[in-house]
Amino acid sequence: MKFFSLLTFGLFFSSLLVKSEETKFHFVPVGANFIFSDLKQGDSRKEVMKKLRDQGFIQIYEERDKGLVKCSLKLNNFRYQLASKFKEDKLEFCLIEGQKGWQTSFYFDVVEPQWKNLREILVKTYGEKRKSRLFPNLTDVPFNDEGGYVTDTWDLPDRILMLTVLSFEVKDCCTNQMVDYSCCTLLIQPKVKNY
Repeated sequence: MKFFSLLTFGLFFSSLLVKSEETKFHFVPVGANFIFSDLKQGDSRKEVMKKLRDQGFIQIYEERDKGLVKCSLKLNNFRYQLASKFKEDKLEFCLIEGQKGWQTSFYFDVVEPQWKNLREILVKTYGEKRKSRLFPNLTDVPFNDEGGYVTDTWDLPDRILMLTVLSFEVKDCCTNQMVDYSCCTLLIQPKVKNY
């Protein structure tokens, strides 16, 4: 009987943890004055780092030379990286990046499911109305183009969200060779400066 009680409690507690993970890092509704989670346009680097820590984000670090604060992000059990971009110590926009990988199988086994997960979250949050195209073949993605292949654009009253697929090369630290990588990204760009 004790085992059954412990098992029931464990299942209940784990369902609460899953629920909190799903709602903890959320996309904000239109007009909410936030970019992502509780990050506001114009927040300072220190404010963003404090907010990320307070919200339970992990692996928070800075790339000061690039004006970025980055951290790990989990959405529906997929790992992403949240990058907050600053100009003159004021938050400008956020970018969610999927995992980066170099094999063709990685593109279909990791990039496509991560892209699909983001798309489903965004459709559920902001609706079907958007400019949209299907997930591309890797050969259709512009190589080393920072804009990538835009699959979905939500043009909302207060922000633009662009879901893209990127293909680019990175210098391998071990072999010193250039290796082709791919990933998906989501740009969250406020339309008007609020600071």
